[in-house]
Amino acid sequence: MKLKIINIENCYGIGKIQKTSLDFSKSNSYLLYAQNGVFKTSFAKSLTDLINNEMPKDNFYPNRESEIKIEFNGKKISKENVAVFHSYDEKFSSEDSVTTFMAKSDLKQRYDNIFSELEKEKKTLLKSLRGIASGFDCEEEIIKNEKNKNFYEILDTYLTEIENSEKHYSFEYHDIFDRSKKVKDFVNKHRDLIEQYFNKYQELLSQSEIFKHMNSGDFGTNHADDLKKALENNRFFKANHSLKIAREEITNYQKLSDIFENEKNRILNNEELKESFDKIEKVINANKELKAFKDAINKDNTLLTELLDYDSFREKVLFSYLKQVIQNVKSLVNLYREKKPKIEEIIKQANKDQKEWESVIEIFNQRFLVPFKVELQNQKDILLNKDTAQFRFIFSDDNQDMNVQKEDLQKHLSGGEKRALYILQILFEIEARKRSDEVQLLVFDDISDSFDYRNKYAIIEYLKDLQECRQFKLLVMTHNFDFYRTLASRLDIPREQIKMIRKNDAREIIFENGGYLKSFIKCIRDSEKDKDFFTLIPFVRNLIEYTSSQADKDSNYIILTNCLHMKKDTKTIPIQDISKIFDSVFGKERKNKKIEKDNSKLYFLQAIYDIAEEIYNDKDRNHIELQNKIILSMAIRLKAEEWMLNKLNKLNQEFKSEKNQTRELYDATKKELSDDEKRVIQKVLMITPENIHINSFMFEPILDTPLDHLYACLEEVKNLN
Repeated sequence: MKLKIINIENCYGIGKIQKTSLDFSKSNSYLLYAQNGVFKTSFAKSLTDLINNEMPKDNFYPNRESEIKIEFNGKKISKENVAVFHSYDEKFSSEDSVTTFMAKSDLKQRYDNIFSELEKEKKTLLKSLRGIASGFDCEEEIIKNEKNKNFYEILDTYLTEIENSEKHYSFEYHDIFDRSKKVKDFVNKHRDLIEQYFNKYQELLSQSEIFKHMNSGDFGTNHADDLKKALENNRFFKANHSLKIAREEITNYQKLSDIFENEKNRILNNEELKESFDKIEKVINANKELKAFKDAINKDNTLLTELLDYDSFREKVLFSYLKQVIQNVKSLVNLYREKKPKIEEIIKQANKDQKEWESVIEIFNQRFLVPFKVELQNQKDILLNKDTAQFRFIFSDDNQDMNVQKEDLQKHLSGGEKRALYILQILFEIEARKRSDEVQLLVFDDISDSFDYRNKYAIIEYLKDLQECRQFKLLVMTHNFDFYRTLASRLDIPREQIKMIRKNDAREIIFENGGYLKSFIKCIRDSEKDKDFFTLIPFVRNLIEYTSSQADKDSNYIILTNCLHMKKDTKTIPIQDISKIFDSVFGKERKNKKIEKDNSKLYFLQAIYDIAEEIYNDKDRNHIELQNKIILSMAIRLKAEEWMLNKLNKLNQEFKSEKNQTRELYDATKKELSDDEKRVIQKVLMITPENIHINSFMFEPILDTPLDHLYACLEEVKNLN
């Protein structure tokens, strides 16, 4: 399993990388250390462009032709097999990926297969409805007031009511149930007038000998219409059958029709009822937008009696349409009932998957201390209804929870909290990618940057968890030396998969073997190399400083300080005196260096100048090695101080250092220095302090100083007049 960098040229500051292969055969993780401005972000941006099918470029030199060819696991890299996570990206969102990967799940496929059958049957039903109820979306109207049920569930729930629907309505649906809800507003505003009409109508109906409202069942005007329709071909009467209505025998269809129409007219032409209707009509006439509604109730005054329960009437009308295509409705409901157990099983599994997503948040909350919580609020809808994933953010303060938008949350969080929110988005992205069977490369660019120690170690724990996932390969890039060492240790990354990155003068990126993973002091203490003897000096000086109650009066501390600054006896400090100090700190069982075994009486100053010159002249010099950088830094400072002291001696000026000798020497001599000389000494002041006083034992300032800078500085100091 390899990431092959076949060729990169002129991509965001990377001059060239050729034929470099990162082999993941021994571990799922690869670790790269690079100082800022050398490689990490340029490489991450180049990969991002590549997976988005874009060509990287050189922002500062747009005329330079860019090239890039990279393969992962023998394939061209793409969004499916590579994910790049930058140090911080406020706009990054995992919602689309969560949606995409969930939509590809086996559960989703099973669900879609079932609903493709249901959709086919539904289309047949809706097509048959068009001839009965045209001019509106029947499905939309049916589900409008049933927010927690889909179309199939509604038909299944109300099938009996649909079958028992009796009345047929001839008005246009939107004449009463208009989109702008003008009719509903009218009903609510003038409910008292409609109630007057309704009450009078019910009173007249109760007095009728023909239309009845009884506990055993109703016989109203709609039932009369159904009876007329059933007998209109007159065959019933031609067969010498008869009906008895209101104690009167009915022997033909015309008489049947007349008795019903006369009774309806008697009721509707009642003076009080007509007066009540006129009041309603007068109000309607004042509103031109209700013209269609007016026409509908003029054709059938009895519609007014239904309007008091507007939503129930709308449902009754829709059910009346469905009753007219009842066989299609039954076919769809029967199919849904057949598939329902399988659907419920899929939903049960979807809810189980919900727990997996919730566990991501739970682990995050355990590891990170942040003032907000996050929920994936529509898990089932993502899976079953093709919705986009939606995260809900809850800000917690003094036991008060407040729902907030992600954008508002980002405005008011601290820098570290924003990064934690970003990490959570990354976790969801990765969790989504776990659903894929394809081996994937996850690239992290300084993912721990700007975090405190607790959160930094939380990230390390996540990376350790990810390393154990078989489908993930991790490429972690960092400029933080502590993070580099800790990650190498916690993830037990083999040395072959740890590299330190540098850039040469030709802008070529060089992958060096990684080092300094364990105790650097122990390593140089037990070495026999002369370079390590001089490298020990600042470390041992710091150890004495930390362990002595009065370091500034400790003779050993003073001798080692005189090795770092040009003092009166610096030129005459014997190597053997330094050796004895090392023995007093480490014990005599330590290994002596070659220079300590030399019987000739060597002195420190000339010895360090000589070894610095060897490093300077070495054509195969190691650009990463700390020893080279520390020795060059010591030699640069000593030579610079020696030169400035000579300046003062020529001017017959006395000098006594109080605290920061190099700075004090510069202040004492700068009036006599040329601009070029000032520039050189200022460079010495900038480069050397952190490389010599290694108080933190992190070594990061040393590693981040390119060796070529130290070469150039040494050369400039040597060339001072």
